[in-house]
Amino acid sequence: MPWLLAFLPGEVALPIEQLRQAVPGLAGISGLLLFPMLGAWMRLLLEAMEWGRPSINRQQRISGVGVLRAMGATTLFLFFSFTAVRAAGELRSIQAEAPVISSSLQGMGVGIAFWAIYALGLSALRADARRRRTERRMGGVLR
Repeated sequence: MPWLLAFLPGEVALPIEQLRQAVPGLAGISGLLLFPMLGAWMRLLLEAMEWGRPSINRQQRISGVGVLRAMGATTLFLFFSFTAVRAAGELRSIQAEAPVISSSLQGMGVGIAFWAIYALGLSALRADARRRRTERRMGGVLR
């Protein structure tokens, strides 16, 4: 159970092989969280821009759930980013010629690719659900 070591206070020494695997893994998790974090802040920014504008409907306030989502995503992103930097520093101090940058960038690229695949799949499912709902309302197959 090496994951329990993360909750121990102070310095915890990990073997070199675990550090080599941890650096791209943590960078991948950071890459996976990058765009959801930016998206949450952009949604919040758009809500703030729309809040002051006059409209026909009653004015919508800034969503508390949106604020919590943006803060949570930012906290997770910063935690995994700082942990990746710390692990890379530890690996670099143990082994001077450790290829830290390339494995970090590869891990971040893989994380972004996983996020892109997830986002494309989710948007395809939403479009399919929207099409089926419209199909049911119209009473037949839409082409």
